[in-house]
Amino acid sequence: LISMEAEFHTVSEIAQHDSRPKATGIEDLAFGSLAGMMGKCVEYPFDTVKVRLQTSETQVFSGTLDCLKQTWNNEGFRGFYRGLTSPLVGAMAENAIAFYAYNRIQGVIRTATGARPEDSLSLPQLFLSGGLSGTICAFVISPVELVKCKLQVENVQGYGGPANPAAVKFKGPLSVVSHLLRTQGLTGLYKGITPTVARETIGVGFWFGAYELVCRQLVRASQHSAKPLRSKADLGPAGIILAGGCAGISYNLASYPIDVVKSFIQTADVRSAGSSLAAERPGIAGTIRIVYGRGGIPAFYRGLGITLLRAFPANAAMFMTYEYLSRLAAELHKK
Repeated sequence: LISMEAEFHTVSEIAQHDSRPKATGIEDLAFGSLAGMMGKCVEYPFDTVKVRLQTSETQVFSGTLDCLKQTWNNEGFRGFYRGLTSPLVGAMAENAIAFYAYNRIQGVIRTATGARPEDSLSLPQLFLSGGLSGTICAFVISPVELVKCKLQVENVQGYGGPANPAAVKFKGPLSVVSHLLRTQGLTGLYKGITPTVARETIGVGFWFGAYELVCRQLVRASQHSAKPLRSKADLGPAGIILAGGCAGISYNLASYPIDVVKSFIQTADVRSAGSSLAAERPGIAGTIRIVYGRGGIPAFYRGLGITLLRAFPANAAMFMTYEYLSRLAAELHKK
């Protein structure tokens, strides 16, 4: 134990001892895809409530519990999973690309800095790798998020009264895509791309960075135990759940105000259909002013509570899935 404590002095030194075989590109894509599917199934009901709180007038819902109650009373269980198909596919694609790009960018950084392929990077370099992978992901998920948000918010306009006859009723994701292409062209699918890029670059940087930080700290703390760990690959389920949950919370705390602006922009036409505001499509600056006018700074954090509530289990499930599939693959590579 004494020699082990002497061997691990810093978090970065601990990271050097993760000697398991690196996942191949195909494995990153496959494992990331399955991880995304698991996480999305866990988080989606919470996400529906979040988007509705972010984009609805304050008089529609008094808070999270009221939104849960009204959604249940008006739409039942299926209301919480309205529009799931598009984001489920999107989550699988996003996480596949996120893990693939994250690990490939690390390789580029190693080459640029002269590090060996088996060397782990510093935490700032991992934050950078995560941020750049998030930038790439944004261009994949932006149309998916647009479709998801429109479907999640559409039915809210009829709560407490008759639905607006001028509002477009979508039958599903393909109906939304068809409507957007017909009325706005291909660019309509990328409405809100700027805040999506900002959210993903910042958020995914914190997502991967927080996960790696917590994992390394757990390994470091174990050096004082009877069975010290040598690397992240030795962490048990509890450690991965903690690190994954913290990653999800970090992502949302870092990017939530940007997400509010994104959701508001992407649902502007659905929320204003048939009203005097129907022709108004505010940009980023205009949206920030509108959101601020609804309640000041707290308006940018409306729905944060339920978002953090879903973030921990959903992201724990994602990292658990990816980590254990990676470990299984590493064992198979050894045989």
